[in-house]
Amino acid sequence: MATDFFADIPTIRYEGPDSENELAYRFYDKNRVVLGKTMEEHLRFAACFWHTFCWPGSDVFGGGTFN
Repeated sequence: MATDFFADIPTIRYEGPDSENELAYRFYDKNRVVLGKTMEEHLRFAACFWHTFCWPGSDVFGGGTFN
């Protein structure tokens, strides 16, 4: 399913630890090789489904997280 919900948000890029950009990675460089793999391969984006896809944001750790 395609969506343009985030169409106004630019691609988030690595800018280093001194960046003041709130929409930038400071400690994640997808091209840096660690133990033979890039950080992108080690740290693929993940969404915690019980926080993201369940209403009202409740999970095994406590009450709802949505207002």
